[in-house]
Amino acid sequence: MFMVAATLGACSAAAPTADTVLFNGKVFTANPGQPWAEALAIRGERIIAVGDNASITAQAGASTRRIDLGGRTVVPGFNDAHVHVAPRPPAYRVVVPEEPTAGMVEQALQAAMREAPPGQWVEVEIGGQLLDDVSVDRAWLDARVSDRPVILQAFTGHGMIMNSAALTLTGVAESIPDPEGGRFGRDSSGRLNGRVEEYAEQMVRRRLTALVSAADAPAAYLKMSREAVALGITSVQEMGLGGRQAKVVGDLIAADLPLRWRAMRFPLREGGGDLQDSKPLVPPQPTRKIDARGMKWILDGTPIDRLAALRAPYADRPNVSGRLNLSLDRLAQIVGWAYGSEDPLAVHAVGDAAIAAYLSALEAAGSADTWRAKRPRLEHGDMLGPDLLPRAKTLGVVVVQNPAHFMLRAAMVARLGELRMKTMQPMKSLLAAGIPVAIGSDGPLSPFLNIMFATLHPVNPAEALSREEAVTAYTRGSAYAEFMEKEKGWLVPGALADLAVLSADLFTVPTEQLPGLHSVLTLIGGQSAHDAGVLGR
Repeated sequence: MFMVAATLGACSAAAPTADTVLFNGKVFTANPGQPWAEALAIRGERIIAVGDNASITAQAGASTRRIDLGGRTVVPGFNDAHVHVAPRPPAYRVVVPEEPTAGMVEQALQAAMREAPPGQWVEVEIGGQLLDDVSVDRAWLDARVSDRPVILQAFTGHGMIMNSAALTLTGVAESIPDPEGGRFGRDSSGRLNGRVEEYAEQMVRRRLTALVSAADAPAAYLKMSREAVALGITSVQEMGLGGRQAKVVGDLIAADLPLRWRAMRFPLREGGGDLQDSKPLVPPQPTRKIDARGMKWILDGTPIDRLAALRAPYADRPNVSGRLNLSLDRLAQIVGWAYGSEDPLAVHAVGDAAIAAYLSALEAAGSADTWRAKRPRLEHGDMLGPDLLPRAKTLGVVVVQNPAHFMLRAAMVARLGELRMKTMQPMKSLLAAGIPVAIGSDGPLSPFLNIMFATLHPVNPAEALSREEAVTAYTRGSAYAEFMEKEKGWLVPGALADLAVLSADLFTVPTEQLPGLHSVLTLIGGQSAHDAGVLGR
């Protein structure tokens, strides 16, 4: 009733004068009751009316800013529900083919040694093929580069291979114990072999971030934020890999970001030490645009590195089924903390065994009614199959999916076989089952590229979304995942005026043109966060 009354109020003589009106456009509101409009009016930081050109322009006064959209498409500001932003010291990043061989990496490193600026460490992104090549390890890297740090980073984000200089750079000594949930590889003599997995990798990442100067860390967040608003992103939900929470929040405050930022904690226990960031240590909302509530855990890895925990073995390794990073007792403790507090919970779980373990822990911790109010998040949920859907629905689980992962069909088939592809990476079936879906990038930042992936879905075309469904998941769905659906994620009276005016019509351009889209005007709270200067005033 509120929305209807507020919209009708646009025609009333008593309607308040708008600060800004946008008219003559194609406005996708993500409001199922009024999905499309021509115009909208903003007063202060909120939308006061959505409707046709005549009713909205009637709210303009002498001082109102009038923006003629010229037929352009407007969408709610995108909300990236799963992004990783971690400042790093300067690195020379080597470009190699998507699945490089050892020979390709060797050639690339030879070139890097000639070209990399002095003092920079070298990073090369690798795939499953090189992770499977056990001959590529610390000794192999040392034989090729010994005088500067080198890290071969798996594109999955769940493994790396380091040379001796990189181990030294990050303070990884021979005597270091494995952190909870992670592993430092060792050779037959017990010496570190440079291979690092799961929470051990996150520990290394955190140590790299700690090397960033006090000035450079806020600058890194600001740089990413400017890229985001130019893509029409107005909110991000960062999954806590940038370091200790207090330091991250301090850097975000110093950066004075143009967009809204949720900073999730990432609890980490190094060796036998304390579990860092397991409980909130900073104000829950230190500024109007920063929200520091929530914790993120990684329960398993990915099928690419065969670390996703499966109920049946991998198709290409019948003796391997992956593993859980955390014990069932620790998982029970984690969900218990969330059940007994207002702290939102996000758990990365990809394999069906990991997802089943997470659902069982939720069920054991308390009532489904309470969980539905708490909206426990399942990050990725690639193998949330038909038998697990009813349990997820009952518990109010919100699935945060990442369309960039849908482009790895050949690798997924090799790991899991064709039969399991039929239920992999659900999206359409989640919506049909009434399970909330949000979209996060967890890779390329562009919403338009990720929307293309979501609407193609090569891994499982039956799960592809329409463009309207994908945009809704990327806006209203992401807002729901962070309990903010009343404030943002759709263009309705009373909502925050977070929106993007697009360079082309997202809903009609040919598929191959989607990656080229961008925002020509991004408003956050009614104020310009990005303006390409192409709209008349």
